[in-house]
Amino acid sequence: MKLNPIIYLVLGAVILAGLFFVFKPKQQVQTPQTNPAAIEQTTAPSPTPQSKVKTFEKVVKGKKLVSGPETITVNEGDEVVIKVTSDEPEEFHLHGYDKSVDLEKDTPTELKFTANLTGRFVFELEQSKTDLGAVEVQPK
Repeated sequence: MKLNPIIYLVLGAVILAGLFFVFKPKQQVQTPQTNPAAIEQTTAPSPTPQSKVKTFEKVVKGKKLVSGPETITVNEGDEVVIKVTSDEPEEFHLHGYDKSVDLEKDTPTELKFTANLTGRFVFELEQSKTDLGAVEVQPK
């Protein structure tokens, strides 16, 4: 007895489908955790060891930087604090981040920001347009 070629095709497809189900990779089923502390631990954001607070102190006299680094280098994600003391009232401005603080004569003032933009950003005395230096933010 001779079998029709279509029967061979159907039989081959059935065999291939059966082999697929037998040898397909098993999916792992995750069991929900019942321990609330364990659930909180898995959903809490992991701390970034590279992220930290970096503080820099600067002293300005006669519209010139006389103390503190001219270039501040930090990493992306760092919290940055720039403490500025000036011998005259001015506005300390960080370009790129568009952050500024008003400086009072001989009063330390803090400019705080998170370094979430990478690149080089000039800081200046805004009213007198005097560049004092720059912040360089390195990517992670």
